[in-house]
Amino acid sequence: MDMVVVGFVMESVLFLAGLFKVYTDMQVHFKEIDVRLKAVERQDDEIYAKLDKIMDKLSEMDVKMENKANRS
Repeated sequence: MDMVVVGFVMESVLFLAGLFKVYTDMQVHFKEIDVRLKAVERQDDEIYAKLDKIMDKLSEMDVKMENKANRS
């Protein structure tokens, strides 16, 4: 009878340790994904800022070309 109880306790401890390991591994994995996502979002923001500058320059050039066309 004592062997059954000891076996049950050992299995329970091993099961809980396994659950804890899975939990910590998932937390690490989620943190890595979060860091990668923030890096990608930062790159996207930089790209959008560059595209905005390009659009502003194109708009300025368009206005200048219209002004030149109107003068002629």
